[in-house]
Amino acid sequence: MTSYQESYEKMSTSKVAFLLSNAKTTATLPGYAGYLATIQSTLTQILTEKVQQEADKSGDTKAKNLIKTTLISEAIDVGRRIVAYASNNNKLALLALVNYTESDLKKSTESNLVSICQVIKDNATANVTVLAPFGVTAAILTTLQTSITDFNAYLPKNRVGQIDTGEATSTLNSLFKTLSSTWAKIDVLIETLRISLPIFYSDYVKVSKIIVKGKSKLSLKIVAINAETNKPEANVKIILTHISDEQTKNAAQDVKKTLVKKTAKGGGAQEKNVTEGSYLYTAKKAGCKDINGTVDVVDGEMTVLKLIVEKAETPKE
Repeated sequence: MTSYQESYEKMSTSKVAFLLSNAKTTATLPGYAGYLATIQSTLTQILTEKVQQEADKSGDTKAKNLIKTTLISEAIDVGRRIVAYASNNNKLALLALVNYTESDLKKSTESNLVSICQVIKDNATANVTVLAPFGVTAAILTTLQTSITDFNAYLPKNRVGQIDTGEATSTLNSLFKTLSSTWAKIDVLIETLRISLPIFYSDYVKVSKIIVKGKSKLSLKIVAINAETNKPEANVKIILTHISDEQTKNAAQDVKKTLVKKTAKGGGAQEKNVTEGSYLYTAKKAGCKDINGTVDVVDGEMTVLKLIVEKAETPKE
C-alpha cells in the first residue's frame, strides 16, 4: 500500500466510527445505510489484502535471502581455494575466471550470481584432482551445485511472487476506488445537513481530513468533485487566506499568506511547502455555489481538502 492509501484507510476507519456514533443523525438519509455497508465491507477486504500482501512479501524475501546467503558462502569458499591453487601455480587464466570477492557476489544481479557460481563450480570440477590438497572435494562441489540449482529454481518462483504482488496491488487500487466513490456519495448526503446540523457537519469535515506523513514536501492537495455526476470538477478557483490561531480577531489584520489555486482537468490542485496554520478558503466557479470553510495545514504532513461542487440555483422569474 502507498502512504496515501494507508492514510486514506485510517481516515475511512475513523470516519466510519464517527458515523456509527451518530447513527440517529444519519438514519433517514436516502441510500445511506447501503453506502455505509459498502464502506465497511470494502475496508474489511482492504485489510485482508494488505495483510496477505505483506505476508507474501515477507515470506519471499526471507526465503530468497536465505538461499542467496548460503550460495554466496559456499561459492566464495570454493573460489578462494581455487585462487590459492592458481596463484601458487601461476595459472593466470584460471585465476581470472574465479577471482571474485564476497562483495562482488553480493552486488551481482540474481541471474549473474547464478552464472558466476556455476563458473566457479565448473572450474573446480575440471581441476578437482589438483585442488584436493587445497581442500576441494567432490562432496563440497556436490553441495555447491545443489545450492546453485536450488537458487536458480527459486528465481522463477520469485518472479511469480512479484506478479502476485502486482495483482494484489491492482486489487487494492480497485478497492480504494470503490472506497473513494462510495465516500463521495455519502459526502453529498452529509452536505444536506450542513445548515440544519452545523456542529455535526463541522465534525464530519474534520474527521474526513486525510493526513499523509512522509518525506514528501507536498503540503496541500485539493480535490473538487461534482455533486451530481461524482466526477472531477475542473476550473474551480480556490482562494486560501492564512489567519492566526485567534479566530476572534479580524482575519484581514492577521493575514500572513494568501494562495490562489485552480483545479485542473482531473479536478485536482496542489501546493508545496504551505506555511503551517489555519486557512480560510473560498471555492468559486461560474454557475456553481460558492464553498466556504477552514482547513488546517500541519508542518511535515499533507492535508487533503475535498470540495463538493453544486450547481447554483436558477433565480425564479
